[in-house]
Amino acid sequence: MTKLADLRLGHAPLPPSAGGNDPAGDIAAVAPPGIPSPATEPVEGTMLLGSLGRAQRYVLKIPAAWNGKLAVCGTPATRSEYVNDGLFGDFLLARGYAYAASNKGIPYNAVLESAAATPDRTLAYPVPFDVMDLRKLGMVCRFGALWPEPVPIASWQTDLAALVREAKARVEEVTGEPPSRTYALGVSVGGGQVRWLLENEPDLVDGGLEWAAVYWHPERNVLTCLPAFLRHMPDWVRSGFEDRDAHDAIVAAGFPPDRLQDHPQFRSLWNDHYANIPPFYADATVFAYALMLDPQARSSFELPPAIPNPLVDGPGFVSNASGLALPENRASYVLSDEGKKTIAGFAHTGRIGKPLVGIAGSADVFITPQCNFAGYLEAVRAAGRADRYWQYLVEGGTHVDRFVALGYGLQAQLPFAWAAFDRLVAIVEDGERPPGAGTVRAVSAPAELR
Repeated sequence: MTKLADLRLGHAPLPPSAGGNDPAGDIAAVAPPGIPSPATEPVEGTMLLGSLGRAQRYVLKIPAAWNGKLAVCGTPATRSEYVNDGLFGDFLLARGYAYAASNKGIPYNAVLESAAATPDRTLAYPVPFDVMDLRKLGMVCRFGALWPEPVPIASWQTDLAALVREAKARVEEVTGEPPSRTYALGVSVGGGQVRWLLENEPDLVDGGLEWAAVYWHPERNVLTCLPAFLRHMPDWVRSGFEDRDAHDAIVAAGFPPDRLQDHPQFRSLWNDHYANIPPFYADATVFAYALMLDPQARSSFELPPAIPNPLVDGPGFVSNASGLALPENRASYVLSDEGKKTIAGFAHTGRIGKPLVGIAGSADVFITPQCNFAGYLEAVRAAGRADRYWQYLVEGGTHVDRFVALGYGLQAQLPFAWAAFDRLVAIVEDGERPPGAGTVRAVSAPAELR
């Protein structure tokens, strides 16, 4: 427990980058540029660091001017417990909320290393695209969710519930009273955590906010949606982004149309999520999540017994290594029955027990609204819970707000997420019932959520 003069991002201490755990890098990867912090004055308070088990870490911040309420954040991807500092931390602290987040038990995000140095070749992701010479150098990515041991996605879901309980207890320990209200917030995988929490342990919270949330269903999930994207992207790229058959096939698979622009480096939003910008979101996600969920994926994703060393093997390296560098085995991947059974163990049901407000971007070409937003709305309706669910589709929003700086007519969703939280609080505390429950509404400005 540490008393700090200022809990805000950039003022409260962050652990240094080490061993694949990079809190500052995680924040920079998701926080949109150019949006000022909503906490314009120092926020004095208490910061607590703790753990709920092996490799699990959490951070809890309690402002001295506490408003009596708690907000607990699910964590996107496999990033650290600090990543939400760049999204919700200052927003919540400035309003007096105690704020908590965890790493879901994942010890580190990822380590980039040579194939020769990786400790388990069967779990190493070979960089498949010629960006920054990573492929030519034979580099692989080792994911903390897979090594030294897999961290099951089912445990990610239960981690948020455990964190809510722990945060409530620690807040009461510090302040002398329990929170009067508790809210759950989450982005991407973190949004999926919020959905699961409101379905399975709704009494722990008063309501939830999801942003670009992942939808888990045995027949509809990232491992059934993304491979189709990977199958057709090579044709789209080779054509100079002109092959309409490839484009239409990807759209038919549930993806928003590509956004193109005249820029020497960033010409296609699809390609920026495919082969142009590390971490190559679509391909790396299929690789990692298939290995986490599907025992039959391991053999098809394994690296070959030996990888040529470009510093030793000379000019023939690229052609010799081309078999490992192309992601055809992710493009042809089909989720097995065993993998579907695993997902069924933590799948979303739509049976939310508390109000839930969701936002997603119309240009999210990774966790697409067609596969993840619409799919979950169908589940909520089928469960008879549509009266407590509000969806807002943000025009020009994509999955990672950092991409807004690339152009494409995109806009950051973070201000919409803040407005959506205000909407959630009004629903819970003021009894408001906005129009459109059980439907999706298109919005182009944050004020349209108020």
